[in-house]
Amino acid sequence: MIVIGIHNTGILSSAALVVDGKLAFGCAEERLDRRKHSKYFPHQAIGKALDWQGLTLADVDVFAIGWNPAINVAGRYRAGFSEWPAYPGERFSANPNHLLPRLGGAPHVATDQIFHREDGKPVQLTYVSHHLAHMTGAYCLSGFEESALFSCDGYGERDTTVWAVGRGTDIRILKRIEFPHSVGGFYSAITEFLGFRPDLDEWKVMGAAAYGDPEPYRTAMESMIRLVPDGGFHLDLDYFDHFNFDTPGYLTPAAHRLLGRPRHSGEAMEQRHFDIAAAAQARLEEVLRWALDWLRKETGCPRLCLSGGVAMNSLFNGRLSLDGPFDDVFVPFSPDDSGNSIGAALWAAQRAGDPVRNQTLTPFLGGSYDDEAIAGAIERCGLAATRIDDPAATAADLLAAGKIVGWFQGRMEFGQRALGGRSILASPRDPDMKDRLNSAVKFREGFRPFAPAVRAEDVGRFFEAPAGARVPFMEKVLPIRAERRQDIPAVVHADGSGRVQTVERSVQPLFHDLISAFGALTGVPVLVNTSFNLNGEPIVESPADAIRTYATSGMDALMLGRHLLSKR
Repeated sequence: MIVIGIHNTGILSSAALVVDGKLAFGCAEERLDRRKHSKYFPHQAIGKALDWQGLTLADVDVFAIGWNPAINVAGRYRAGFSEWPAYPGERFSANPNHLLPRLGGAPHVATDQIFHREDGKPVQLTYVSHHLAHMTGAYCLSGFEESALFSCDGYGERDTTVWAVGRGTDIRILKRIEFPHSVGGFYSAITEFLGFRPDLDEWKVMGAAAYGDPEPYRTAMESMIRLVPDGGFHLDLDYFDHFNFDTPGYLTPAAHRLLGRPRHSGEAMEQRHFDIAAAAQARLEEVLRWALDWLRKETGCPRLCLSGGVAMNSLFNGRLSLDGPFDDVFVPFSPDDSGNSIGAALWAAQRAGDPVRNQTLTPFLGGSYDDEAIAGAIERCGLAATRIDDPAATAADLLAAGKIVGWFQGRMEFGQRALGGRSILASPRDPDMKDRLNSAVKFREGFRPFAPAVRAEDVGRFFEAPAGARVPFMEKVLPIRAERRQDIPAVVHADGSGRVQTVERSVQPLFHDLISAFGALTGVPVLVNTSFNLNGEPIVESPADAIRTYATSGMDALMLGRHLLSKR
């Protein structure tokens, strides 16, 4: 069966293709329409997915959308549902015959509609609830036969947090918390208070937290989000206004009296701002540990699949894996909303009877370009390039010499993190490299760290990690061993940590060879790995994107497949 999964609720629109139960393709629309965090319907991503498999729309059996609008209508939007729909896909289900029978609030997780093409072939449109899509994607990709499941973000149709257990092909919901009580909403409110964009810039708060002391604001944070029995939490709504969609701002004047004057974008970060970031991060971790301790006791499962936008908090993920109630914590490569195209497609395929439990775990689900396409793009740009027999060895020489190198190889990654397919690479040995990258390429806040990529077999040499630890998606921050920090100063954050990526040769042979070659030259098999984009732009998708970004930035060289471009 052919299933197209779609996420198109809010930002990070995406599409995924599942063929006979196997995840074959996935891509965010932003990579193709070149709008950062694109919220437009992912028609280009759908087209790219079909082209990849040599299919057409006529071949698709099911379109699965990772959002069920019927739940909204029966819930918080019930009174105003005539104002809907909010996005094109919802028009398929925003009609009284479809929605009105569901306004009684009966529990449900998915809604189906059947359409017929002109040739008479039936096409099914399936709406999968938001958090079910999150959990299904994580559970299917984990390879676990049994797992505790936890999905947490700003909000879904109604729910903000869901506890569940997966056994075989069954997912059983244990409990849920409904909007407006939201861990993600709490963290987004602090993000806005600190002068950043809520729902977009939360990682800036996470980076700033390392420079702060949580103690001055610990009591304030405890009053803003309170623990309740059985792993739950409640926001004190005297402080929050994120649920009032008709007014700007996530926090009330009462919160401003509690925390002080909000920082405005462009103002300098003061120490109290770093302290607030640290206190918010600490409280988020306390609330999540409270929730997950309950889940561990309730399920008895030693394994956890973590999903939802809050699972992008790699600082919490790392601490949970080192000192948490679970023996094994799996976080997928795209736990945020963009991954719901994958989760919805896998859920629909599984319900139809296709085997979805043994996926090949790889984030490299996007398009790739052959040598002819790359050479053509270089020629059209009027640039000179050298064809290289050994890209890994050549790039390692450049990196060892202190050059900043663009690295464009193979299929594109799915998700917000560059993992060696569309990356900008540099040596971690230069203590000034972080400033060089910021001034020449990334143009971002100085308190945000750069990530290290290390061979999987070397992770224990450089990081305080459990034996056999694998962190393939930069999904966890780990402490860097004190005795190795002087060897890789460019990736050591203020608290001595690094958001690590472990690279396995069986998954990424060329990138692994590059790190090995760099290690042979320098004695340090670690690289700085940051996303191949300029500030405010999506990660590059095509050779043309890569050439333009290289030419308009301070990168020294670009390894585009086997073609080397360099600035003299």
